[in-house]
Amino acid sequence: MRSIPALVVALGLATTPACADTIRIVIPYAPGGALDPLARILASGLGKIRTNDAIVVENIGGAGGIVGMSVVAKAAPDGRTFLFSPSGNIVISPWLQATPYDVTKAFEPVALVGSVKSALIVRASLGVNTLAELIGLSNKGTKLTYGSPGIGTSPHISGAMLNHAAGINLTHVPYRGIGPALNDIVGGHIDAITTSVAGVLPYVQNDTARALATFDAERSDQLPNLPTTVELGFPDLVMPQWYALLAPAGLDADVRKTIEAQVLAVLRSPEVVKQLATTGIAGPRRAAELQAMLAIEFKKWPALLPKLGITAQ
Repeated sequence: MRSIPALVVALGLATTPACADTIRIVIPYAPGGALDPLARILASGLGKIRTNDAIVVENIGGAGGIVGMSVVAKAAPDGRTFLFSPSGNIVISPWLQATPYDVTKAFEPVALVGSVKSALIVRASLGVNTLAELIGLSNKGTKLTYGSPGIGTSPHISGAMLNHAAGINLTHVPYRGIGPALNDIVGGHIDAITTSVAGVLPYVQNDTARALATFDAERSDQLPNLPTTVELGFPDLVMPQWYALLAPAGLDADVRKTIEAQVLAVLRSPEVVKQLATTGIAGPRRAAELQAMLAIEFKKWPALLPKLGITAQ
């Protein structure tokens, strides 16, 4: 039986094995990324509503998120197992990697947890302070790398979009999660990475990394002095991230409506809204709105990825 990870202990929840009174929220990455604190907030809030249930968060990393997503896809649709995933794993990576599930059929939308702006950072020792300087360094022939949590994730595609828009060639280095990639930014093993503003903020604040731009049309409230890619002359270089809660397909409609209402009650409570403001997360939405988003995204990326020079592995 899989042991409940240390993250569960950090949540202060019972480390009981999966049973009738346990609800699992699976994060398809190793610990250390932006999803972990969001999951803690959500699990804590749900625990106050579902007082007879133990809400556990389980990090299952591997294959750029495919391993964790496979666990949820194979789980019984009984309202006891959920996937908490960033957008890239749902709408991009399935077109790039063989998966043991059909992402358009294997999951049931529960709620959009929210969206967040992304920022590009580079290691402090690179000696680069602006996006123009990074592009210039690459154009001079310097071999540069950028990290991501895996093939098809938003940070991977953000780097590919930057390469395409700026005519440069940063080499992609995939990791098992954003945490290990950020550690290698600090260690000087990779040069750049794009991820949520909240995820990069500590590194920018302690001066172990330099923020170059927000991949958005609007500036981030957390880094208001950081220019956007649109301001810097790249109108198509926009890559917000969003996070969704999904269930295995076949979940009973009434069960789904109940958990959806509970999740939204947590996310819209004054206490949680205040907490999420510090992470830059905003805009929780209902399952129907998430479903409509997915329909658009499932059509968008298969057409766009080849234009970025990204093909199936």
